[in-house]
Amino acid sequence: MKSKSLAILLLLYSFSFRITAQQVFWASKVLEFSSENIVPFQSSANKANQILGKPNVLPQFVRSGLAWQPAFKTLDSQEFIKVSFDTTIAIQQISIAQNFGEATIEKVIAFDSLIQTHVLFQQIDSLQAPEKGEMFNIILSEKTSFKVFGIGVFISKRKHNEQIQLDAIGISTLENPVQININVAKDAPIAVIRENLGKGVNSRHQEFAPVISSDGNTLYFARNYVSFFGKEKDQDVWLSKLNESKEWTKAKNIGLPINTKDKNAVFAISTDGTEMLLMNKYHKNGRLSSGISRSFKNGGNWTFPEEVKIDNYYNQSQNAEFTLSVDGNIMIMSIQRKNTVGKRDLYVSFKKSNSTWTEPKSLGNIVNSIEHEMTPFLAADTKTLYFSTRGFPGFGDNDVFKSQRLDDTWTNWTEPENLGEAINTPYWDGYFTLPASGEFAYVCSYNGNNKEDIYKLTLPKKAQPEPVAIISGNVLTSTDKQTIASTIMMIPRNASLKSEKKTYEPANGNFKFILPLHETVDFVAVARGYLGISETIDLTNVKSYREININLYLLPLEIGNKGILNSLTFQQGDAKLQASAMKDLDRIIQAMNEFPDLEILFEGHTDNQGDFQLNLQLSEDRVNAVKKYITSKGITPNRITTKGWGQTRPLASNATEERRRLNRRVEFTITKK
Repeated sequence: MKSKSLAILLLLYSFSFRITAQQVFWASKVLEFSSENIVPFQSSANKANQILGKPNVLPQFVRSGLAWQPAFKTLDSQEFIKVSFDTTIAIQQISIAQNFGEATIEKVIAFDSLIQTHVLFQQIDSLQAPEKGEMFNIILSEKTSFKVFGIGVFISKRKHNEQIQLDAIGISTLENPVQININVAKDAPIAVIRENLGKGVNSRHQEFAPVISSDGNTLYFARNYVSFFGKEKDQDVWLSKLNESKEWTKAKNIGLPINTKDKNAVFAISTDGTEMLLMNKYHKNGRLSSGISRSFKNGGNWTFPEEVKIDNYYNQSQNAEFTLSVDGNIMIMSIQRKNTVGKRDLYVSFKKSNSTWTEPKSLGNIVNSIEHEMTPFLAADTKTLYFSTRGFPGFGDNDVFKSQRLDDTWTNWTEPENLGEAINTPYWDGYFTLPASGEFAYVCSYNGNNKEDIYKLTLPKKAQPEPVAIISGNVLTSTDKQTIASTIMMIPRNASLKSEKKTYEPANGNFKFILPLHETVDFVAVARGYLGISETIDLTNVKSYREININLYLLPLEIGNKGILNSLTFQQGDAKLQASAMKDLDRIIQAMNEFPDLEILFEGHTDNQGDFQLNLQLSEDRVNAVKKYITSKGITPNRITTKGWGQTRPLASNATEERRRLNRRVEFTITKK
């Protein structure tokens, strides 16, 4: 083949971290290479095809499985790689991303469409190799007279046992040096208030794996005791509470049965704080083994952890992390399996009806890289995923990234975005976690003493995930207002959302649910011998984070007890039952089936709009519609009596439509049991 040369105008090593929009074409296919390093148990790491695509490592100057690493069998051997591009253009610049080692780039050649070679760069003795990984830009004095089909790079190394890695090869028509790009989130804050949690939480030991409660008032974390001689002694779960002064109290060891002589950690806490997801499987003999467990709050204590069973679960790594969605039905895990892209990847599993979990499903190659993807956290909106990795360009060692779920396949995600320099440090960052408010974040970072501490970040609005609402409260009897153990049902009006069920135990404190905004949801408590009175939460016009306290009531099935069917609301002048009313009526039907002697009086009421007599008839029509529905389900008509009162017994004034809606109601009274 005929070889040609082209003069070089400028050779630059580019260190810029500034993000720019640049039309650079990155290699898309490997044509030929001299050798590649073999990494045991990682089939893709450091292979020649890792040089394809845009830089995955720079500006991090680290060894990575995301880059091509030639074998270099001898010190004086020359290695090479030849690549092609999807687009053929006349070029003015070649950019070679070297992320590790002190390689000497001896020669760069180009191939035209006729596969003729053209020498674009030849190393000279006086030009030294870079001392650490960087972007090696070769800027030509003029554009090539031919369209470049491929590029070949020939390298040697300066030190014995030196490992050399190249991350990417790009071509462009740019006259200025190509700069290193980091995909920083558009809403990444320029500055945040970063607060060390202080002596109450952090100590001379290692504190990591923070898990914040949904209300932001309780922090669980792992503390790894290290002796003065640097030897690890024990790792336990600790907790700290936020006091009235908004300071974290001195942390307390959570104790048995959660903490054992082996390593212990908490991965997640349920929305209501009554269920904890724990590292390892616990055995009655005190031994721990690989897996996960859950423990339930029983008054002030935690139950002995029981195994969480996941179909076909295995983990080829010694480490793992897990997180739960706010409803407790979705689990994201960082583990290594046979189909893992590189080291540890992120997987999803779904809770089944028998409380076991589906086989882990990979989140796919958009979020998973050759490096470790670890410490996942799924925000309350169940769409925003935060995780730590060095598998994408960042500002230090592991950085925290976020990605948005685009559909219900759980494999379609937005390209991971770096949370920026205000959150990520030059060191290791991970375990990013948020309370439901999203106002603060907690993150684990290395401090100046080369150990991990936990920090609190105050996030600006633009950096917070989609807002949600926390609904909390107690379940009371409607007669004496005493708390009562029960099951709470959350039933969304939007059919695309899932219902949620929780057990309420007064000794464990308030119930809690986290809801998306712009939705309408019904809540009702269920207990044998009682009728639940539903409460409706309307968030359709709510635009920011809310905390809403409600009490749910259970009406004892005793003669004379009275309640209102809150879900039975009517349009003005209409007696048609709304779909939302059916579930309340179904619960009444269930109670009447359980108690065959139960008889109920239904009384209908209207607002004061319109003719008096017409309203009286309308109220009768409404309760007759209720009776018709109940009897259509097999309840004999003689167990149901009805009465219409029209507008004569208002609950509220009729001054506004909102108040009038309260008067358009159906009441019920237990007349026989």
